[in-house]
Amino acid sequence: MSAYSIDLQSQATFNDINEKFETAVAEKGHLLETRKEADHFWEYLKQCESYLIGGKLKELDYTHDMENILALYHLNDLIDKGHLTPHLRTSFGLPASEVTEEMFDEQWNLAGWVAGDGTIYAISKYCQLDYKWTLVLAYYYYYKAYPEKKHPFVSPAQPLLNTPVDLIPPSATIAIIGDWGTGKWEDGHSAKCPAELVIEGVLSLQPDYIIHLGDVYYAGTEDEEKTNFLGMLAESYPGKVYTMNSNHEMYDGANGLMGTTLTDPRFAHQGGSTYFSLEIGDWILVGLDSAYYDNSDLYMEGSLMNTQGGQEQLDLLKKAYNTNKQLLVLTHHNGIEITKHGSKLNQTLWNQVAKTLTPHLPDAWYWGHVHNAVIYNDDISVYGGKTAKNGNKPRMRCCGHASIPNGNGSYLERLSSGSNPDVEFYSKTDMQNPTTEVQKLRVLNGFALIEINGSDFSESFYEVSNEYSGPKKVWYSN
Repeated sequence: MSAYSIDLQSQATFNDINEKFETAVAEKGHLLETRKEADHFWEYLKQCESYLIGGKLKELDYTHDMENILALYHLNDLIDKGHLTPHLRTSFGLPASEVTEEMFDEQWNLAGWVAGDGTIYAISKYCQLDYKWTLVLAYYYYYKAYPEKKHPFVSPAQPLLNTPVDLIPPSATIAIIGDWGTGKWEDGHSAKCPAELVIEGVLSLQPDYIIHLGDVYYAGTEDEEKTNFLGMLAESYPGKVYTMNSNHEMYDGANGLMGTTLTDPRFAHQGGSTYFSLEIGDWILVGLDSAYYDNSDLYMEGSLMNTQGGQEQLDLLKKAYNTNKQLLVLTHHNGIEITKHGSKLNQTLWNQVAKTLTPHLPDAWYWGHVHNAVIYNDDISVYGGKTAKNGNKPRMRCCGHASIPNGNGSYLERLSSGSNPDVEFYSKTDMQNPTTEVQKLRVLNGFALIEINGSDFSESFYEVSNEYSGPKKVWYSN
């Protein structure tokens, strides 16, 4: 691997994680009861590496495990080059990598390729082989070894769903952006990167509310939250802005999100909490934290609760369901997975929501996590014939395409074809005038806008480009 290009922000992140491990070693505070669970992660990374060693990476059905095929290689290489602390090896048992540079050079060219769900495998900024994702893994191991260092879960200071009727707006517009926290970055020779184009497009429509579905990259550290999220927002906004927890915010133990972003005056209305409710007209919006209580590897699957807590979120969801209002659920993690063989329920998260709302589904559910825009048809087999409480068919939407580079995934193409497709629409507009080989693989990023007026609910999805004078509406429904 050639020399790493480490800018000031990346160096600050290296310094932060190195200091965490070095302090832990100096304090000799490593707990035996957590070591087993932490070291399970090393075994997981060895399994991920096997996808590459097997030599059939492009032929396999895509899974998130494939995203970490170079993790052990980079962790070891960064130690060898003096960027990461050697304590990861000497004190915490980081395994050696079996990957050689020649081995992975044979597996792909630097232009990369697009996986089934649109994930781009390329050695390029924010694409899957960007070595900086490795920092995520070092943070993740640290908090597995020292779970007490995570930020405590915060419940709202005031009970939710107690808004006086005369203070509930009868109508409003809500912009939804997902996986937006990249900050400004040099995107080939493009004038502006997707994060800039998206926030400019959102602000041009002057919504009453902006909701970010989560993900500030790479690990949701204090510095990244300040630069890649808060620094990209207007200093003040005439409406309200909400943000949510995610797998990437959890990599630094949610300390950046809860200790920095949610203490910013612009988010005072959230009361420091990562879940919230918002009443507009005849609708209730319920934003839930699907990351904090997720036990899956790298918080990738999503869960609203586990044996450590989270029941209060389900109580809020049930309370909202028991009103006579329509319900829009917001989570970072996806309720439906995109697979080679069709749509598949993300079982833990889906079942938690569905059981709470038994025998119904929410009227609408927006999520991010998958870096794409996906409009699911309102009556597909995975719903099991369930409807919303009022008998309407549920609206399931993925809106995770606000900044990360993504491409036209073959799984999505397949799901949107045929006489009765699962997917009505997904992001597949090619990036105009690409200036790099990787940009030739990419489709346009964007956001969604919801309009509520009493019981009426309409949706629009927009795409943004350096070639457009403003956001372009590419899908809508009433």
